[in-house]
Amino acid sequence: MNSIASILIVSMLFGNAAGVDNTANTPSTTQATSQEPETLVVFEQTEEEKQAELEEQKRLEEEAKQAAAKQAAEKLAAEKQAAEKLAEEKRLKEEKAKAAAKAVDYDHDIASYTTNYSQSASNANRNFNMLLASDSINGVIIKPGETFSYNDVILSHRTAKRDYLAAGVISDGKIVNAIGGGICQISSTLYNAAMYSGMTITKRQNHSLKVGYLPAGRDATASWGSIDFCFRNDLDRPVKIESVMKNGVIKIRFLSPGNPNIGTIKIDVTQNSGTYYLKRYVNGVVDYTATSRYKK
Repeated sequence: MNSIASILIVSMLFGNAAGVDNTANTPSTTQATSQEPETLVVFEQTEEEKQAELEEQKRLEEEAKQAAAKQAAEKLAAEKQAAEKLAEEKRLKEEKAKAAAKAVDYDHDIASYTTNYSQSASNANRNFNMLLASDSINGVIIKPGETFSYNDVILSHRTAKRDYLAAGVISDGKIVNAIGGGICQISSTLYNAAMYSGMTITKRQNHSLKVGYLPAGRDATASWGSIDFCFRNDLDRPVKIESVMKNGVIKIRFLSPGNPNIGTIKIDVTQNSGTYYLKRYVNGVVDYTATSRYKK
């Protein structure tokens, strides 16, 4: 074998051994696939569908209104029930206190005060209101250190079957017809009895006009929600209020178990330039004062 042939054979052998690929790469041709454009479909509601949707919306709104109304009614009923329960608990507490008071002998008459009222038919509503207020405070026990609120007591005794009526009241210097007319004669009589019994007066206001059942400067008005008459028992023992309205006379007195020894009490009222000055003296020393002004 000649040298040229040997070289060719070796070249062929080593070329294959080296893994040389002598095959020519033929570029591949990829054909693009054509795409169809998307179609947007719009659905329109029919009149029937619109009407059905509107009715459904109205139904949901009506259900929401009914649910809100039911919730409000339930809340109101719950509040009313709670108020009635509270009033009943207060009534039972007062009855229990009165029952306990019967076991205590309130044998000492500390002091009393009386005023007169007309029994004419034209004053029927006024007298009814006074009797209801008088019965409300009758038998109330005030413990040492306890404060008495006139409005709280007389309001707690109102019932649907026995409530205050419309009668003449003094309002801003005028006589007008209003619910509860007459209750101020009870509060004013109580005011004087409390002063003579050594009670500590904590809240008192005179009427805007002078009253006919008491001297000027010695009245105490009351109006629900705005004006109250209050006093505190600073004695060393409980006191009991006794209020009796009969035959044209209102008598209110304070009783206690044994003599509390409140000393000698004197009350003076003086007037200067239309202003009335009340002073209470206990054993000659002033311990309470009040000022009253009235419209002419």
